[in-house]
Amino acid sequence: MIVMAAIRRTALVLCCATTGLAHATAPTTLTAPLQETQLVAATSAATTTPGPESFTISTAADYVVTLTDLEFPAELVSAGVVVTQNGAIAGSAQLAAPATNASISLPKASGDYTLYVFGVPSANGGVGTFTVCVALAASPSNCISQNSANQTLSFSGNITLPNTTANPTVSTLSTPLTITSAGAYTFNFTDLSFPTGLATQPQVALFQGSTSIIPPGQSTPSITAGTTLNLSPGSYTILSIAQADPTIQEGLYSLSVQGTSVNLAVPVGLLPAPATFMNSSAQNVTLTVSDYAFPGALTSASALLTAGGATVGSASSIGGAQTFSAPAGTLSLWTYGAPGTTAGTFSADVSGGGTDLFTTAQAVAGPSGSSGSSGPSTLSYAYVVQVTSKAAYEVTATDLQFPSQLGSLSFAVAQNGTLVKPAQTAAAGSISLPLVVGNAVVLASASLPTTSSGSNNTTPLVGLFDVNVQSTGSSAAVLFDQTQNVSSSPSFFSTQTLHINDSASYDLTLTDLKFPLAFDSLSLVVTRGSQVLGKVFGAGTLSFNSSPGDYLLTFVASPSTDQQFGLYALSAAYSPPTVTLTSNVASAAAGSFITLSFSSTNATSCTASGGWTGTEPTTSSTVTETLAATTTYTLTCTGPGGSANQSVTVTATAAAASSSHGGGALDLVSVCGLVGLVLLSNLKRRR
Repeated sequence: MIVMAAIRRTALVLCCATTGLAHATAPTTLTAPLQETQLVAATSAATTTPGPESFTISTAADYVVTLTDLEFPAELVSAGVVVTQNGAIAGSAQLAAPATNASISLPKASGDYTLYVFGVPSANGGVGTFTVCVALAASPSNCISQNSANQTLSFSGNITLPNTTANPTVSTLSTPLTITSAGAYTFNFTDLSFPTGLATQPQVALFQGSTSIIPPGQSTPSITAGTTLNLSPGSYTILSIAQADPTIQEGLYSLSVQGTSVNLAVPVGLLPAPATFMNSSAQNVTLTVSDYAFPGALTSASALLTAGGATVGSASSIGGAQTFSAPAGTLSLWTYGAPGTTAGTFSADVSGGGTDLFTTAQAVAGPSGSSGSSGPSTLSYAYVVQVTSKAAYEVTATDLQFPSQLGSLSFAVAQNGTLVKPAQTAAAGSISLPLVVGNAVVLASASLPTTSSGSNNTTPLVGLFDVNVQSTGSSAAVLFDQTQNVSSSPSFFSTQTLHINDSASYDLTLTDLKFPLAFDSLSLVVTRGSQVLGKVFGAGTLSFNSSPGDYLLTFVASPSTDQQFGLYALSAAYSPPTVTLTSNVASAAAGSFITLSFSSTNATSCTASGGWTGTEPTTSSTVTETLAATTTYTLTCTGPGGSANQSVTVTATAAAASSSHGGGALDLVSVCGLVGLVLLSNLKRRR
């Protein structure tokens, strides 16, 4: 979430995309101009861990970025590195075997940068490791772990082949290890066998920068469970590779380093990240797993509760609730569901001391291509909603028809492990129902659009819907609102929440950075709840008038069919003011009246200059002026998005010849008339 405070002529630059499942970007508070960039990866592209890395150079200097293949457990087939700044590419470099490194020069570098690595690992190992060094050009190999003013930055990571049925799931971990005092440190890792055992045990290695730490008596960096290493103070990186069961494709293991803060439960393959919560005191807790059979029943559903890397207890929907002792502190709740003939949903609830401690809900995809009917594939969704007061509520699901209309959409609500009312379709309208204080679960099921919105056969089927829960009555309040993507290829989705604190007009500009090539398809929709505020297809700018609140930006991007990756940017800024100023005549006799008409948009103040002066209203208005000579009138209007002005010139012509005889002094009537004109001109300035 990005909080947009009152900023003047400030552009928020985002390059948002996904690598893997759809995601929402982490909350960010905008206190200064902010720039973010990310790669878009095709479903078949290898994934990189960690993701984008940001660094800041506070004093201008010549820098160099070096990507190095660590050749563990095998060399990379190819790799590349790209650096962006302010929504533009600052530099890029490609590494291709047999080369082991590639470099980017950043002359006179200064400011904030974002760095990405992408590439292809060996097909045999399915994963490769790399290090990236950002250093002063005068000393390109002098890398340190932490970035500071005019210092260097380095980090290690890995590139993994995508998960496929033919290639059992491989997962990697890159986690920092800080050693504060020299000594012997023991590395331990254990298969936790949830939901089943791993296909291969983890391969673990330790690096300091680009240097591998070789265990005593070995020639390779591979660490076995129970290995003790003598380490000096400093910053290290643990790299781990594990493979899940080829059928279940999900697994879990523990990893710890005795005497340090590293004590983790590490997911493998498709196992979702855990839900975490705080257990305020050591106590007995009860774990309950509920299968909602929506839209279809699951073959099985189970959950595992861990504290750090240690197992606390487990339960399943078939075995019933289980009670066990849990320590105080942070607990992690892992869930697994096996589909039946179609998609399904379930929840896992932890209670203790007679109250709910935590509830999580999980959607399970059906077998590939299945729907339970002859229609397109069905996907399911589950959301936990906190109900703070017992009342009547209304639940609504809306197909936003972006970029395509969904094949179908239905929804339901559950509480205390059962559906409150039978499911119904979105077309049938809202569900009105009573809810009690506690956690409720909103369920949704959607089938993919029947036709693609893209221009070629590679574009995925994509849709978007919104689910809303609000209280009923005269003082209705929104309890929950979620906009959800539906796609045959979720990797093309990204969402960004924009929190706006003021009422103003904003411009959102979507740009294809065409790296390495232009996208096959690129689109953006801005929504607030079920209201669609604007859409952009390909590239362009949309404007909308805001009121304080949250807005959802949803991106759909498909890289070129010739490429695995793409890069795009979004800028968000206050709309600049516009000014119109016209005269009722282009020329007039000297001494006569003219009328100026003017208006503005996105402005908070307007000031007249040139042939007129003073403060003018920002709304549509007119004024009358006396034209003494050829005059240029200017109106300047200022708003949050900057300033704008417009001028109009009126030419004075000679006054009509007097009909009186002689040509002597002005008569009394003429003098009085001119005085009256001057007085009228002064009075009209105040309308």
